[in-house]
Amino acid sequence: MKSLFIPIILCLAVLLSGCTAVSPASTASVPSATPTTPATPNITGTWTGTMQGYEKGTGFTDYPGETMSIVVDEQHGRTFSGHLVFKSNVTEQSKGIAGTIGRDGRTLTIAEEKGYTSGIIISDNEIELTYMQDGQQYNIAVDSLKKV
Repeated sequence: MKSLFIPIILCLAVLLSGCTAVSPASTASVPSATPTTPATPNITGTWTGTMQGYEKGTGFTDYPGETMSIVVDEQHGRTFSGHLVFKSNVTEQSKGIAGTIGRDGRTLTIAEEKGYTSGIIISDNEIELTYMQDGQQYNIAVDSLKKV
C-alpha cells in the first residue's frame, strides 16, 4: 500500500504545481488606456519662404522672382484658416485656405482652391509644405517656410 501511495502523492504534487504557476502572458504590463496626445501648436501668423516644383508644360522650376507666404488668420484647436499670398515683380495673388493639424501635433493637411497641401511642422518657426494639383494642369511644389 505504501508503494502505491507515494507515486499518487508525487503525481498530485506535479499536477498542482503546474496548475498554480503564473503564465508569462498574465504578467505582461497593460498599456495605458489613454495615450498622451501632444499639445497642439499655435501656427497663427505669417510664414514666408521658397518654392521648388514641377509644372506640366513648364518642367522643373524654383519660381524665380516669386515669393510665397501662408497667413494663418484664425486657429481653433487643430483647425485653422487663412490665405496664401503669391507675389511676383508685377502682381500679387491671394487665395483662401483651411487646414488641420494632425493628432501628432506635427502634420498639416490644407485644402486650397485647386489642390491639396500636406506638410510638417519642423519647429516653432519652420514648416515644410508639399502642394499637389492633379488633372490637366497637374503640378507639385515643395515650400520651405519660416515664421516672420
